[in-house]
Amino acid sequence: MKDFTYKFNFQNNIKLENIIVFLFCFAVLLGPAYSLFDSYNYDTEANPDIKTYLGLANFDFDQSPIRKYRVIVPFLASGINFLFHPIFSKFTPYTFPGPDFSLCLSFLIVNCVLMSIFGLFVYQLCKAFGCSRNAAVVGLLCVLTCRWTMYIAGLPLVDSLYLVIIAMTLLGIKTKNTTLITIAIFIGPWAKESFLFVAPLIFIFSHVNKWKQFLLFFISALLVFSFRFYFDSLCQESGLGLSHDFAHFEKIPASLYRLFSFHGLYEVLSIVGIWGFLFVFVLNKNIRIILQNATTLYMMLFLCIVFFHAILSTELARMFYLASPIIAIWMAFIVDHLILLVKKD
Repeated sequence: MKDFTYKFNFQNNIKLENIIVFLFCFAVLLGPAYSLFDSYNYDTEANPDIKTYLGLANFDFDQSPIRKYRVIVPFLASGINFLFHPIFSKFTPYTFPGPDFSLCLSFLIVNCVLMSIFGLFVYQLCKAFGCSRNAAVVGLLCVLTCRWTMYIAGLPLVDSLYLVIIAMTLLGIKTKNTTLITIAIFIGPWAKESFLFVAPLIFIFSHVNKWKQFLLFFISALLVFSFRFYFDSLCQESGLGLSHDFAHFEKIPASLYRLFSFHGLYEVLSIVGIWGFLFVFVLNKNIRIILQNATTLYMMLFLCIVFFHAILSTELARMFYLASPIIAIWMAFIVDHLILLVKKD
């Protein structure tokens, strides 16, 4: 009876902790995200991504052949806008620079929720690697205070869902959580087509039986391509998605040139921001050993996948941000070691 009571209380404490972390993330994100949302220049010609996702939310399916299949976040925002448009429209600021306050606010709500889930997964990932609660919070803050976090949370974009899938995949592999792995397999291709690069990581390192994975991936691909075939029938231009996806390879030379420049260095450093000063402690031999022991093979391969994402895109920093869960783990380990040193003194 005592064992049952302890287990029940432990599970309840874990659930309560997760709720608190989620709400903490949402509270940290909402203010800065709204500030960006309320002052951003919504020039759809300068930022065609926003044009595509607002168009999808308005059920205008003749959009970019690359981005038009990423419908989950736009449709969720459209649903919220449908329900709350009469309320949201009454609060429209006279100075709002965007095309549709109610719809853009609906995107902000969806993205803040998804980025809070992402933050929760980052926190859980730090703890799964053995970091203390305090260190995990620092790792989480490293992610939450990054400028790209507010950018993704505050604007009509869909990166938030892909980040959830990334963190879900890493956590599912580490904790051997079949549910997380299964969700990632089925939702990943809908988040972004570049999930194709993450799929081998799941297949190789996941604990799930390989034959079962093969079946899950097959069903997932069948659903995705069936949807694409139907979706293309609703559009004037169809069947161009894959050819445009392969066109990304043409961007590699320009991305590499940009990466290995001063501006490229700035873009990489922008991911960690002021928290980057913690990496100074890597000069300590003990911390280096701790980080080396903590960094698994699948983490290194994931970082290679992130690098590949970046060179296929002209937005290096936003793609390098995909590595933020790994950076959070490293930060948490450094903080844990520093706490240990302080206690010894």
